[in-house]
Amino acid sequence: MPDQNKPHILVVDPSASNRALICDCLRQLPEVRTIATGDSEQALHLFQERRPSLVLLDTTLHGTDGIALTRKIRAWEQSRTEAGISPWTPILFLSSISDENILTEGIQAGGDDFLCKPVSEVVLLAKAQAMLRISTRQQEICEVHRQLKEIASLDSLTGIPNRRHFEDTLSIEWKRCLRNAIPLSIVISDVDFFKQFNDIYGHQAGDVCLKAVAGSLSESLFRVEDSVARYGGEEFVAILPGTDASGAYAVAERMRQSARDLSIPHERGIDGRISCSFGVASTRPTTEKFPQQLLQTADLGLYAAKSAGRNRVALNQE
Repeated sequence: MPDQNKPHILVVDPSASNRALICDCLRQLPEVRTIATGDSEQALHLFQERRPSLVLLDTTLHGTDGIALTRKIRAWEQSRTEAGISPWTPILFLSSISDENILTEGIQAGGDDFLCKPVSEVVLLAKAQAMLRISTRQQEICEVHRQLKEIASLDSLTGIPNRRHFEDTLSIEWKRCLRNAIPLSIVISDVDFFKQFNDIYGHQAGDVCLKAVAGSLSESLFRVEDSVARYGGEEFVAILPGTDASGAYAVAERMRQSARDLSIPHERGIDGRISCSFGVASTRPTTEKFPQQLLQTADLGLYAAKSAGRNRVALNQE
């Protein structure tokens, strides 16, 4: 296994000779790599930079004690919540002081186990292997949780975000635009004459059509902060934070042309091809307004675009 892919063990001990002895012992585990320091500030920096799988930590350090460093590590991990779950790195205390109060305080601070010095190599290696197994399982759980959350937020047919993800994102972006006093725009779209398309070509062809349209709409968004989701059926909706009405209209027109350029045949469509209609709405969020109002305004724009003949963009002003 390449060194960069091996799990790292961070050894934190004020004694250089102790650090060397511990690292020499741990080298008997061929699947791990060690990092060592005797300074608490550097230890925290190394932890944040290297993200070790295990920390071996002496309770007495230069600059602060090991228990205080443990609290800092746990606080940093809590701030790094990913996909709704915070990382947790096993911390194994090593101490020449056999004191139940210190043991209790260390565990309450976020430590996972405690070994009294001098520690036998056999016990240290066994404990390290046990803690690494726990770390591996925790990482696997985090990855599965991330994948499940990703699946839950994606539309199974088109692969783009689903309605739930859209609603969550709209709420977040509304608050951000309110806080930064910037505009927020929504573009809602609908595939024209889609029921007739399904009736003529079948639902399987309809699914292929929706996938293609979803891809074309997504590719029409050039900024990372913009997003498009499947709202339901043949409806799609885009969130454009920091974009005013004229900018949103231009994005919608680009999306309309992109869907049109797919050139998917539709004998009852506009000029024999698939097309989409778009409703655009824009506002500057305030505490007196609500995101649902912006969505309703965009929906009225979509209705206007369809009433005016479809395959067009309608901006509905508040």
